[in-house]
Amino acid sequence: LLLAIGFVPALVFAWVFEVTPEGIVRDADAVRSRSGAPHDARRMDIGILIVLALAVGFFAVDRFVLRKSPAAVAGGEATQGVAAPENPSGGHDTDGAGTPASRKSIAVLPFTDLSPGHDQEYFSDGMSEEILNALAQIKDLKVAGRTSAFYFKGRNEDLRVIAAALGVANVLEGSVRKQGNKVRITAQLIQASDGFHLWSDSYDGDLENVFELQERIARSITDALRIVLDARQQVRLANEAPLSAQAHQQYLRGRYFWSRRSYRNLLTAEQAFKDAIAADSDYADAWAALAQTYALLYEYSVNDPDSPGRRNTSAEALEAAERALKLDPGSSAALAARAVVRFQYQFDWAAGEADFRAAIASNPSDLTALQWYGEFLLVQRRFAEAAVQLDAALAVDPLAPIIHMAKANSLAFDNRPEAALVEYDEALHLFPTMYVALKGKTFALLELGRLDEAAAVASQLAGGEGQSMRLVIAAMRDAALVDDAVRTILAEGPGGVSGKPRMLMLLGRKQLALQQLEALIAEGDPLDIYLYAIPEFEPLWKETRFQALLGKIGLPHRTPP
Repeated sequence: LLLAIGFVPALVFAWVFEVTPEGIVRDADAVRSRSGAPHDARRMDIGILIVLALAVGFFAVDRFVLRKSPAAVAGGEATQGVAAPENPSGGHDTDGAGTPASRKSIAVLPFTDLSPGHDQEYFSDGMSEEILNALAQIKDLKVAGRTSAFYFKGRNEDLRVIAAALGVANVLEGSVRKQGNKVRITAQLIQASDGFHLWSDSYDGDLENVFELQERIARSITDALRIVLDARQQVRLANEAPLSAQAHQQYLRGRYFWSRRSYRNLLTAEQAFKDAIAADSDYADAWAALAQTYALLYEYSVNDPDSPGRRNTSAEALEAAERALKLDPGSSAALAARAVVRFQYQFDWAAGEADFRAAIASNPSDLTALQWYGEFLLVQRRFAEAAVQLDAALAVDPLAPIIHMAKANSLAFDNRPEAALVEYDEALHLFPTMYVALKGKTFALLELGRLDEAAAVASQLAGGEGQSMRLVIAAMRDAALVDDAVRTILAEGPGGVSGKPRMLMLLGRKQLALQQLEALIAEGDPLDIYLYAIPEFEPLWKETRFQALLGKIGLPHRTPP
């Protein structure tokens, strides 16, 4: 801007005036006959051209080089990015509410894999995640969540757009080069508003001392942002290293697949964590991660089309969580995994809540614990409390589709379908094929009577569930089709409390729905925990048989709040 302001006066000045041996005079007054005048004029012209060339050069460098993210440019093919929010703060980065982001806030973008074979993505992602986790322990520093920061992986996006979307003022980016046992980590801390490099450095080491490298990077960042560490943080920021470098590599590989959740990826993560434990049986983080994998596997074995069938791994989850807690009693990941087993499989709601509270007290930045605790609360219809946990998670990880979906479910179950649709749409914007969000959105649209829109969304549901939903919608349009739809749903409809029973309630078949629920709960389906939350079952609440079912899952004598 300053260059643009100064350019026009400089041009006018050069046109009207001339440098002469007597000084600067108007062109009309200059003595053209002087022998030195042509030489002086030419020298002035050349000087002006040089100044203009330098000005254009500095502008180009500032606009097209310094303002871009080198790591993002190297990240691969560009895809559609997140639109930059309007910025009312006059150019400063803002958080999601439009207020200026704190100077003590940061997003850790996924580091670029510069290894010779470009086959160490799991390792470079793992380095980024572990530095992020170390920084998240600092109470005076806001750190964007992993899912949101990693959303921009491979996207050639301006750092100002990224910072505005994540509500941070600074961005850490870098690269990892791993060759054999040697590692080089290059990192740079950038002030997003103007692209100014606050700090940058390179670190060389072996696989055995990568935790030391992570610690040095984290401390350099706190120094650059002038953050004062408390006594505990002064002792150590990064996690303790396992005994085996091979164990750590397998752990990072497991985390890589765990974060890309599908039934197949969870199986790959399971094996990687087992391999890490085989290399170091005292690796607490690997035991905790294995426990969380087992805690998730049942739900994905039910909902993922690639799953060969249901797989109940609650016993394995509990065993792995207990092993992790013996090694690290404060492991928030292990506590959260044990909480899931206690309330979802053992129906011990009090013990589950105690574990969730202990997990969050131990590590308030554990977003998985916050999300799972929010879901624990919403299935009990404790919607206001659930909103506190889910909003806290979204404040740190605003681009996490799974958290938006959990919030959408909470709103839908609270009979607020319009508000739920906003969150379902946000989840689907971030993850367009998210099956459970498509299913939830279909039910919300049906609640609102928007049958055509519901049919369009249901058409994206695969297999028998999609077909059953389309039959339900057709029958809701034409009562003559209800009996045929009921017969097909009973014969071929999906399992679980959100399957046949919920669809039968939409068709007004209360007693058939109740019979299906009794059969499901007799089988001990872990997803029975949604029985009290699903709004379609509200007409059954006064039924003695329904109250007996609630008692079997540890929620006796519940009525509408």
